[in-house]
This record gives sequence, C-alpha cells and structure tokens, in this order.
Amino acid sequence: MRKKAQLSADFAAIAAVVLIIALFLVELYSQRMESARIMTVHLSAQRTAEDVARSINHAWLAGNGSVAHSQLPDSLPNGAGYNLTIRGRQVLVYYPAGDGIRIASAGTITSNISSANITIIPGSGGIQLNITNANNTIRVTW
Repeated sequence: MRKKAQLSADFAAIAAVVLIIALFLVELYSQRMESARIMTVHLSAQRTAEDVARSINHAWLAGNGSVAHSQLPDSLPNGAGYNLTIRGRQVLVYYPAGDGIRIASAGTITSNISSANITIIPGSGGIQLNITNANNTIRVTW
C-alpha cells in the first residue's frame, strides 16, 4: 500500500511542475503575441507616413503642375483611427498604442508644403490625398 501512496505523491509533484512550466510558456507566448501586434500597428503607421512622403517627393521632383495621389487606409491593423500631419519636411502619423499616443514619421525632400492635418476615423472608407505641385509649393487636398 505504501508504494501506491508514494506513486500518487510523485505523480502529483511531477504534474505540478509540468503545470507551472505550461503556465509560464502560455504567459511568454501572450507577451510575444502582444509585441507582434504592437509592431504590426507601428509598421502600418510607418508605411502610411512613407507612402505620403513618397507621393510628395514625386510631385516635387516631377515639377510645376504635377499631381500625385496617395490612398490613406481606413484604419490601422488594431482597428484604431489615426491623425496624419504634414509639417515642414515631416509626415507624421499619430496613433493610439496601448499606453498612449505614438508617432511614426517620414521625411520629404522639400519643406515647401502647405500644412495639412487629417484625422482618419475608422469606418470612413479611407481618404485619397491629391498632392499638387503649384509653382513649386506642394498642396495637399482630400
């Protein structure tokens, strides 16, 4: 009878250790998945900023009278809206990320840009920017 009791105690101890390891691995996996989600949102915001900056650079380099377009996404991968601001030589995308507001940015080759501040609300269908070079000043309309 003593052997059966010993086997039950050993089994319980091994099961407890395996359960602790499993819980640790699940927590580690959750943290990694959250980091991946945060990175996906940031990369999407960064790509949006770079696409707009690329369109501005294209219109600038093509010369007076040229037009370029940039389609802004409806929302970021986390379903949140964002704010796109063009100021000086910077295209800035402000987006919510867990603990606050983060910024993704991209540079342009000119600072002759009419300032723009666009707020994207999820479900709005996105916005197409029309970027025009008028007398060597970039104008952004939507």
